[in-house]
Amino acid sequence: MKKTFFSSLLLLFIFQTSNAQKSTSISSENSFIEWNVGIAFIADENFPFPGTSVLWGKTHVNENDIIFEYQAGFAFPSLITGKIGVGKMFGSTKVIAGIRPFPFNVFLQSSFAARKNGYWIASAELNPLNAKNNISFESKAIVNVGYRWSLNVKK
Repeated sequence: MKKTFFSSLLLLFIFQTSNAQKSTSISSENSFIEWNVGIAFIADENFPFPGTSVLWGKTHVNENDIIFEYQAGFAFPSLITGKIGVGKMFGSTKVIAGIRPFPFNVFLQSSFAARKNGYWIASAELNPLNAKNNISFESKAIVNVGYRWSLNVKK
């Protein structure tokens, strides 16, 4: 119950932030495909578990370099996953904080090493509730790196 309430409250905050951002003019919008590899610390296991994901997402950046981003896709071992977050641009670096609804985690993500067709990302995630429910692959934490290919850029 606490987990559902907490995640609902956090989602409401993020959606309110995104609605406020949509009232300003968006200066850029970018769709992407992302591939990640990492290590999950599963609640019922005593060792790190490898994982990977392929996601489609969209990044909106307004004229104040405020970022709103969402993504969804397929993952192993959880089968499906997604993230939603808000952040700030610092030059070409994007720093984003947000939530992953399944498996539930809060995350901090940063971009680095921009290339011609995309850029590298890294994220650290933590389940602040650390509750043991009977959900398969519920994580205590996830650490990953990935590459994000830009699909289009609108100015």
